[in-house]
Amino acid sequence: MARRRKRRKKLSVVRRVKRPARYFNCPVCHEPTLTIDFKKSDDKPATKIAIVRCGSCGLNLTMEVPEVYERVDVYGIVVDKAHSGELEEALEAATADEASSEAENVEEEEGAELPTEEEVRY
Repeated sequence: MARRRKRRKKLSVVRRVKRPARYFNCPVCHEPTLTIDFKKSDDKPATKIAIVRCGSCGLNLTMEVPEVYERVDVYGIVVDKAHSGELEEALEAATADEASSEAENVEEEEGAELPTEEEVRY
């Protein structure tokens, strides 16, 4: 008499869900350090505020976008602005503001005198 054949177990295929990217390539410095975060907008109910930051070149943008936009959509807007030249103008204005504020801080620090050794207690 013959044996009964064993049935083969069917292996289930595990499909991984691809999640949207957290970090994007910066259109200015081309490093993968661009992050996009969202805040709720208090002004308009159907919009939210997108905050775009680059960790290497210091790019920092805020813009109002529709509530249905995801990170990828905002990244597309940032890349479009970079190619049209609007992003460079914003960066130049931001660096000029930072330079003037740093100059003011240096002037304030120069006016302050350092304490002597007797005044400082170790």
